[in-house]
Amino acid sequence: MSPSLFPVQLQFCSLSSGSSGNCYFVGSSSEGLLVDAGISARRIRKTLEEIGVGLPLIRGILITHDHIDHIQALTILTRKHRIPVYCTEGTWKGILRNRTTFDLDSTLHVQVNPGEVFQLAGFTIDAFPVSHDAHDSVGYHIANTAKSITIATDLGHIGDHAARYLKKADVMVIESNYDEEMLLTGRYPEQLKQRVHSDMGHMCNTHTADFVSDHYHPGISHILLCHLSAENNTPGTALSTLSKTFENKGKQLHPETIVRALPRGSRSELFIIE
Repeated sequence: MSPSLFPVQLQFCSLSSGSSGNCYFVGSSSEGLLVDAGISARRIRKTLEEIGVGLPLIRGILITHDHIDHIQALTILTRKHRIPVYCTEGTWKGILRNRTTFDLDSTLHVQVNPGEVFQLAGFTIDAFPVSHDAHDSVGYHIANTAKSITIATDLGHIGDHAARYLKKADVMVIESNYDEEMLLTGRYPEQLKQRVHSDMGHMCNTHTADFVSDHYHPGISHILLCHLSAENNTPGTALSTLSKTFENKGKQLHPETIVRALPRGSRSELFIIE
C-alpha cells in the first residue's frame, strides 16, 4: 500500500461477493487481511493491486466456512505466498476434506475459537458462530481502537451472537441473499429451495431489512448487503426492500450513512471508515 500523508486506519473492499466467489479486504495504510478467499489467487492479487495493496501486506486470511466459494484460492495463497489461514477447527477439517484444498500445510493454520479474541494486522478480532450448513461456520468482528466492521455472511437466521456483533459495529456487512418470492417461484429444484430458505441456509431480503431497520442508529456509517443471489435477487430488489422497510417503520437513515449492495462479479469501491 503506498504511503499516505494522512494514514488510513480502517478501510474495506469487497473483491467479490456471491455464490460464484467471496473475498473481502480489511486493512489500514500499512497492512491488512482477507476474509475468505473464494476466487482465484490471480484475481485476488490483481484486484488488490487495483486498490493499491500488494499480497505481501496481507497478514492472514480469515475463513468463515469451508464451502468452495469461500476457500478456492487457499492452495496457491498458502503454498506460494505462505499466508496463514485463520479458521475454526471444524472449518479446517472441512477444508482438508475438499478435493481442491486437501493438502494444505497445517503449519499455516491458526485455530480460531469463537469467544476468544485475537490480534491480526493491527486489528482486534472476534469470531462468532452463525447458522449455516457447513462445518463450524463463523462471522467476524474486526476492530481497531476507534471503528469496527462486522461481517455476517452465509447464515440462515441472525442468532444472538451475530446480532450482538452486528449491533456494535460501525460497518455492517450483512447477507441479503434472496428475494423470497423470486426463490419460491423460481427455477431452483425444490430441495435446493428448501435448503436456501431454511434456518441453516441464507438470509432473505425481508429478514435482513427487518433486522437492520430495527437496530439502526446514526452511528452505523455503512450498511453493505453481501452475498446476493444471481438467480433469486438483484441489487435493486435488495436495496428497495431495505428502503421500504425503513419507510414502513417510520425510520430514516442518517444522510451520511452509506448503503450499498456489494457487486457479485467485480470489486466494490474502496470504503474508508473514519
